[in-house]
Amino acid sequence: MTLVSLGDMAQSFMLRRQNAALKAQLQTLSTEVTTGIASDTGRQTRGDLAPLSAIDASLSRLDAYGAATSESGLFTEAMQTALSTIEEMAAEFGPALLQTAESSLDVSISNIGNTARQKFETTIATLNARVGDRSLFAGQATNGPALANSETILAALDTAILGAVSATDVATAISTWFDDPAGYASVAYQGDASLSPLAIAAGESAEIKVTAMDPAVRETLKGFAMAAMLDRGALAGSPESRADLARLAGEKLVGTATDRAYLAADLGVVEGQIESAKARNGAETTALQIARLGIVSVDPYDTATKLESTQTQLETLYTITARLSRLSLMDFLR
Repeated sequence: MTLVSLGDMAQSFMLRRQNAALKAQLQTLSTEVTTGIASDTGRQTRGDLAPLSAIDASLSRLDAYGAATSESGLFTEAMQTALSTIEEMAAEFGPALLQTAESSLDVSISNIGNTARQKFETTIATLNARVGDRSLFAGQATNGPALANSETILAALDTAILGAVSATDVATAISTWFDDPAGYASVAYQGDASLSPLAIAAGESAEIKVTAMDPAVRETLKGFAMAAMLDRGALAGSPESRADLARLAGEKLVGTATDRAYLAADLGVVEGQIESAKARNGAETTALQIARLGIVSVDPYDTATKLESTQTQLETLYTITARLSRLSLMDFLR
């Protein structure tokens, strides 16, 4: 029988190679035991990566939908908050105008006119609110304010009511200006068409159509604007006419409550749609993650057994290496 022996250098190289291989295997098995996930996906799936690729593609798509639903949900929530703020002001201020109009006291009319101007400014600021870097009520023109500042609008209304001699004339002129494409739409509104439909789930899109051009918004602004003109000297010298204008403004704010409620309800439907899509996407994501885990996970018992076996092999290798390193010529000759 032919005896094959290894030289010292070859033997040392072989031991180092075995040591490195066992350490690498030990590290891999330790990671798999800790995470429960196979380190070599190709080996775990026996080279059939199609199901895993399909799941990963679906998870990526759902991740994109998740970002869309989160952003749109925050957007609609902020819009709803803004509409609630405007509704609260209108619901409180409308009756106050009617009550003041009953008194016909010029000083009271002047005071409520000053308050109306402040309410108008607050309403404009609310409609110009932003979430992050996006304007809420400007439609697709999200990089700028929805409306011009209140002074620009009121100055335009000063011109629109020139020649008006009664409260009805002033109210009609203001209403006409808000409805005229050359008025509110071109002077006040700085936005664009409503937002494009946003994909929030497979085959489903959400449409956020509310802008500052919405009729309910414009009608509400008419009421605040009518009252605000009292602070700018409209119908000066005629307390009765000014009281009539306050009454018309109050009636406008009270009378448009239903329109504002419908607008908030329509937006609420979109909010519900977004939340529903978000929940469905979350459930689908969880199911796909479980399915993916079933493909790439390892048997914890089998992996732990292999880890223990590898540790034993490594310890044995260390023992052999230590014994070989202590060999001497005298030991060999004995």
